[in-house]
Amino acid sequence: MAPAAAICHVKGVRLKKNHAALPIGRTARIAFEIDAMRAACSKAATVLIKEKVLDEQELEECARLDDALAKAHLLLKHTVRNIMLSRIDRRSRAK
Repeated sequence: MAPAAAICHVKGVRLKKNHAALPIGRTARIAFEIDAMRAACSKAATVLIKEKVLDEQELEECARLDDALAKAHLLLKHTVRNIMLSRIDRRSRAK
């Protein structure tokens, strides 16, 4: 394999960027999975409410878990959106 210095002197050859690829797709997929977990919490809460004896502590835990998932979901969606918009903006300015 040729040293990096030798590659830089070749005309007409574009060098690959050495930036680490961000896991945007995987992060978006996790946000989708969090949304599915929230749906599962909602379903569990519905089942708990329909029971003859209401377990208030378990229902409260379900609500706390849903709140935490909602915060994580919002943060991930917001961050992925901002990164993607930033990339689009940079690319449109570079042209």
